[in-house]
Amino acid sequence: MNTIREPSAIFVADTHFHLNPSEAEQKRLGHFLALLELAERADHLVLLGDIFDFWFDYPHFRLKGYEAVLQALDRVRAAGTTIHFIGGNHDIWAADYFHRRYGTSPQGETQVLPLGKRRILLTHGDGQLKFDWAYNTFRAMVRTKVGIVLAKSLHPEILYALSEWLSGKSRGANRDEAEAIVARARRWIARQPPADWDLMIMGHVHHGFQVTSGNLTLASLAGWFEPLGYGLLQDGVFSLRDFATDPPPTL
Repeated sequence: MNTIREPSAIFVADTHFHLNPSEAEQKRLGHFLALLELAERADHLVLLGDIFDFWFDYPHFRLKGYEAVLQALDRVRAAGTTIHFIGGNHDIWAADYFHRRYGTSPQGETQVLPLGKRRILLTHGDGQLKFDWAYNTFRAMVRTKVGIVLAKSLHPEILYALSEWLSGKSRGANRDEAEAIVARARRWIARQPPADWDLMIMGHVHHGFQVTSGNLTLASLAGWFEPLGYGLLQDGVFSLRDFATDPPPTL
């Protein structure tokens, strides 16, 4: 009897790479490039936002930087892996250029992705489980057409400075915050009506966990600091992994 092979996918969020990476960030970047090399053997690579600490597609020029990541993504696409991109607070403005280069959906927002027997709700997760006035204020601006028009009216250095300030507010959750986030997640998933998805994957809170209610599961990616968190879908099973300590999967 023939069996249908389930597609494989790698999910990652919140790497927060800077245009001018520090020495410490260069080490994280090296690990991320190794993850992208692994993604060349996967069917799908899903980027769930804040991959870039600052990105804005200006009409007539592109910011200089990120070349190592962009070229690695070129190789992922050339290998036949389908790339998906959901914008985060820092890179929701990745628009025409980014999507043309990698064949990603220009929508860049929450969407349901069918992968084999799974239907996966993809979202960055801002405004979902963690109250952060700085992020929520920025979110209200960046995810509207009015906000985009306003941003385009600003000098790039001003917009970059705003993003750098917000980046300083971005950090991993401490123990008490992590417990509160998971508690909110349990309440949220328990309240969900029947849905057209069975697995929701998000980032933003920089804390990795999974909670389940009925046939619905919410998974949060840890981000790319400590641990070097990513998600893996293989043979229809989703798992949270640490690139630094878990053995690489055979794809």
